[in-house]
Amino acid sequence: MEINILAIKQRFGIIGFDPELDRAISIAVQVAPTDLSVLITGESGVGKENFPKIIHEYSPRKHGLYIAVNCGAIPEGTIDSELFGHVKGSFTGATEDHKGYFEMADGGTIFLDEVGDLPLATQVRLLRVLETGEFMRVGSSKVQKTNVRVVSATNINLGNHIAKGKFREDLYYRLNTVPISVPPLRQRKDDIFLLFTKFASDFAEKYHVPQITLTEGAKQALINYSWPGNVRQLKNVTEQMSLIEQNRQIDEVTIAKYLTSPTPSQLPALLPSESSHHEQFERELIFKFLSDMKREVGELRELVHHVIAGDLKPAELQQDFQQIHPVKSPQISYDLPQEDGSISISKDNIDKSEPFQESEIIEDTKYSLVDNEKEMIIKALKKHNNKRAAAAQELGISERTLYRKIKEMGIMLIFLCLMLTGCRMTVSLTGGNIDPRAKTVYVQTFPNNSSLVNPTLSQEFTNVLKDRIQNQTPLTIINSGNGDYSLEGEIVNYTVTPIAIQGNDAAAMNRLTITVRVRFSNSFDDRQDFDQTFSRYSDYSSSQNFTAIENTLVTDICDALTEDIFNKAFVNW
Repeated sequence: MEINILAIKQRFGIIGFDPELDRAISIAVQVAPTDLSVLITGESGVGKENFPKIIHEYSPRKHGLYIAVNCGAIPEGTIDSELFGHVKGSFTGATEDHKGYFEMADGGTIFLDEVGDLPLATQVRLLRVLETGEFMRVGSSKVQKTNVRVVSATNINLGNHIAKGKFREDLYYRLNTVPISVPPLRQRKDDIFLLFTKFASDFAEKYHVPQITLTEGAKQALINYSWPGNVRQLKNVTEQMSLIEQNRQIDEVTIAKYLTSPTPSQLPALLPSESSHHEQFERELIFKFLSDMKREVGELRELVHHVIAGDLKPAELQQDFQQIHPVKSPQISYDLPQEDGSISISKDNIDKSEPFQESEIIEDTKYSLVDNEKEMIIKALKKHNNKRAAAAQELGISERTLYRKIKEMGIMLIFLCLMLTGCRMTVSLTGGNIDPRAKTVYVQTFPNNSSLVNPTLSQEFTNVLKDRIQNQTPLTIINSGNGDYSLEGEIVNYTVTPIAIQGNDAAAMNRLTITVRVRFSNSFDDRQDFDQTFSRYSDYSSSQNFTAIENTLVTDICDALTEDIFNKAFVNW
């Protein structure tokens, strides 16, 4: 089969003529028509994400779904649910059945990026899918079948992970049926200046500035640099110079400012010593001592409680008390606690030569940051007549953060009770009161129709919207049929765009924007209906890894969007 490597590079935006790069592309195209598992290895930033797309587009599955999953970005507690789905009630928050990626991508391709970060329990499930094509949703005993092509990638040495017991050897051989190695940029010296020229041209057009060029000295510095961040780092450096430098011809002095290696930490490091095992043993003894002390204090507190309640007789208490805290000193005698809870101590046997000091009574109080924070929130809500905005301002946090903490700390019921006792029972929508006949609301799963793919965005946005309605209104959410109220729509925009430089530090910023179109209908009064677009965004530094912070940004934006939609459509308590 004749392979047009140049055409493939142009189609997928791959730049360079390195023989090892061409070989990797050739292997990807040759293995694409098969269903063999492929493992792509290479350092971070080399462009491994292009190869699963090549394999998918040149395979018979190209008309099926292609899903890219960053295994390192999904929390360990939810990754099984994301990959294999879950059934309603399988864990807290599982309010409905959820399809996993392997079920959604049936007949298509799944790309598991950073597969080395998968927990061992998930590795067992993945191995079963690769061997038999079978899986079970979390919380279900029903075996389901799927026909999925798995392509995985990693930037770590899986052999070392296997030796340390962090990765299953049998799974490694299942994934590594066909290996593809992507060379680092420092081994593609002839491609470095070519990539720089392409990036400089793109950014000049993007930001409407003249294209930057390099002197001969700067060019040699560029080529001889080690590029630990590979193509991603080269692209970032080119973008920074295109935005920041006023002189459009970059010399070796200027470029040296951008070609700096990560600065090692100046913090002191704990080095192993000969006595490290002895010190560890001592620490374990101390922890054991503290644990035993905590247990004995708890038992003593329980005995005192029983004495006050009158559940124990003096003889029983004498035996139990001495088991917990035997008195070894012969100088002091004591009597059992009296009915009023007091204890008399005889000083007849105390050595008179020793000064006697009155003991200090220490109140046994549990100091919990969570409890104190919860108490502060409740007090702030009471003080401001349960107005979240005013309470949040006094606490020094945003209203969205306050709402999230109310949910996380389990005081939503307290908050609602405060509201009901502190205000009239009449609540109003925008333009009118809730019809007393309204009992249910239908919330459609909002599909992501934007060009930028985020496989979890649709479900996350819908869940946040449902949680807000469920926690802040008396309405019951239904997943099918006609509700008294109805919320439908779609995510129409999910984009990342650069924005203006901020401050004197000249730090380039990016903006993640999510736009949702919402159609609301009221079965009792169509005057309440609306079809409206809601948009929110969050800014972040372009020096940050978007994949690492994407989930946090999406969570914050979804929280803000659902609050806007809620205030427009439902009760503003």
